[in-house]
Amino acid sequence: MLQSLQISDQHLFESPAKYLILVDAGSHDKLLKMMERLEILPMSEIVIATFLSDSLAHLYKPYKISKDTSLILEACGKWSKNDGMRNLCNELKIERRHNFGKYNIKISVVVKKNESINIKNFDDLLEVSGDEPYFFNDFTNIYNLMQYINATFTLRPFQSYGYLDDSTGKFSGMVGDIIEGNSDITGSPFIPTDTRCKYLDIIKTFEQYGTRFILKRPSLSFIENIFLMTFTKKVWIASTLVLILFGTVLYFLLNWEAKHKKCLRTKHKYTIGDITLISLEAVCQQGTFADSSTYSGRLIILLLFTAFMFLYVAYSAYILVLLQSTTPIRSIHELVNSRIQCGGLNISFYEAYYKSTKDNDLRSLYQKKLAGRYFSMEKGLDAVREGNFAFHVGLGAAYNYILKQFNNYDICKLQELPGYMNDKLYVGVLKSSQYKKIFKIGLLKVHESGLEIRTKDRLTRKPKCYNEAGNFQSVRIYDCLSIFILYWIGVLLSLIVLVIEKIIAKYYSKK
Repeated sequence: MLQSLQISDQHLFESPAKYLILVDAGSHDKLLKMMERLEILPMSEIVIATFLSDSLAHLYKPYKISKDTSLILEACGKWSKNDGMRNLCNELKIERRHNFGKYNIKISVVVKKNESINIKNFDDLLEVSGDEPYFFNDFTNIYNLMQYINATFTLRPFQSYGYLDDSTGKFSGMVGDIIEGNSDITGSPFIPTDTRCKYLDIIKTFEQYGTRFILKRPSLSFIENIFLMTFTKKVWIASTLVLILFGTVLYFLLNWEAKHKKCLRTKHKYTIGDITLISLEAVCQQGTFADSSTYSGRLIILLLFTAFMFLYVAYSAYILVLLQSTTPIRSIHELVNSRIQCGGLNISFYEAYYKSTKDNDLRSLYQKKLAGRYFSMEKGLDAVREGNFAFHVGLGAAYNYILKQFNNYDICKLQELPGYMNDKLYVGVLKSSQYKKIFKIGLLKVHESGLEIRTKDRLTRKPKCYNEAGNFQSVRIYDCLSIFILYWIGVLLSLIVLVIEKIIAKYYSKK
């Protein structure tokens, strides 16, 4: 009967099915020989009761690491008519069977370069490579799992996590490989979408930094017009009214002096243009050509220059503060609408997440600023250091590069914004995998023992700011952009007025 069963269904003994097989001592060896051809994997539950006599039986639990390995027989108890049942298997099944005896486990991984899988010992890794921001950090935990179950492994590299092809109904990449049964576990955690979860079970997520946009907080002058925001609206209005008031008084007073012959020092009439120039001289603290011959006129000019001296000092001091100030970009929406340029790490599978995002702001950012702008980690982070550039990157390798290449001032100016891969990533196995519970318990053991956090802290350390106020930033071109615009407007207006004056002068010269 047993022979017919194993021929008709090789998966008969898979978990969670449980069997009790009663056999006499003479048939015991024959039964074990027949079981050598069966697929009785570690999570199977078969008890063989071998009766040595009517009153005595030995209990065994057979299993195999894989179909092609030798049968392992656990002595799990004795039964006698006088003493009853005596259990010898006090440990949990997973604790008893997690030793795979150097059996080779096939692992699918996502890498940028196939050469990355040639590392022999992941215990010797000192940092996460910029070329492989995920593989080295994530696979180290799988490597610890392999040590826990005492297994060797073979890595199967892929360039993508795997996506469903609607025309064929099949998955590509790493997910497709494990669905086809070519691998036992994913070595690279993935996002468990609905389509993937139809075929795979997720068993564990890892401690990860994830992906985010890294950028330096932009200078306030890059975002706002600091030359207008120095004073409040009320101060600007009050200053303008004071200037108009003083200008009006000076206009009438100086012209009154010019009208009376007693005031010999003032011999010409002051125009509105003259008064405007005097007012601007007071605002800019440049002195004035006006010379009043009366004490009242001199007092008015003194008060005008004194009042605007204090405003000038306050304005200059606040401009200096604003030039050194930065303002954070608070959301992806602000990033989309700012002048800050964006780029992403040049890893192929990022493109799928850029295009498939459901967030409106992230989709808009991709369409306006990110599409086609992909860089190496070094080039992207160097652009971040220069300023006014946001780079989408895996944080693990990025942090290591920042610690090496950025100074404290640059680190203190950094900020992060949500990226495209914000979901937790999980390790997965095929739904029918007979190693699922062993892998899951093994990864939990890795986590509970502290190895997972140790790996994260050993390979990656987040940069810290130690003294944000310790540096002085030089004035940049865009800080003075408003001044240059005003300058060129003045030059253009001067040329226009010059041309008009020439035309008018030529017109009157002909008469």
